[in-house]
Amino acid sequence: LARMALAGYSLGGNLALKLAGDYGADAPAALRAVGAVSPILEVSACVHALERPANSAYQWNFVRGLRDRMRRKDRHHPGAFPVGRLDSVRSVRQFDDLFTAPHFGFADAEDYYHRVSALRVVDRIAVPTLVISAADDPFVPASLFDDPGLRRNPAVTTIVTRYGGHCGFVSAPGRGQDDGYWAESTIVAFARQHM
Repeated sequence: LARMALAGYSLGGNLALKLAGDYGADAPAALRAVGAVSPILEVSACVHALERPANSAYQWNFVRGLRDRMRRKDRHHPGAFPVGRLDSVRSVRQFDDLFTAPHFGFADAEDYYHRVSALRVVDRIAVPTLVISAADDPFVPASLFDDPGLRRNPAVTTIVTRYGGHCGFVSAPGRGQDDGYWAESTIVAFARQHM
């Protein structure tokens, strides 16, 4: 591809920003724009927010999905993962301690969270980047978007809306192709500007 844009949501948003920051000024010429919606820039802080009692429904939904995914993986790769311990997992942090961190060579969940968080490298992003988040996101603290590395980087535009929750940015549908998915439309328009 001669020209492309990369966009991600939540953990995928963190990954898109981490990639752009890791590349820094050496990003491939084809990468023209990056977009991130509700990115979990500082994974540990976001997991900590997820662990609040008010977020127990979100936590349980994530844990249930992670357990199901591991059971599917076990069917395809029997014995590769300690699935016998799945029933004891009650939080994302426990899951990451038992599965994610050891499988990918991290010491524990905190080591994994620290090393994969985009906040460590956002100051190095050189590709035009748009970050969208909401002040009412239940587990991505809005204060993360005030980080000097993010705010002072001229390549990064940050929009923190009052509402939108976690990846829930909508607007009234307009004419033509506007389907009311505000974040998607905004990211696509930003990418087109840089193509």
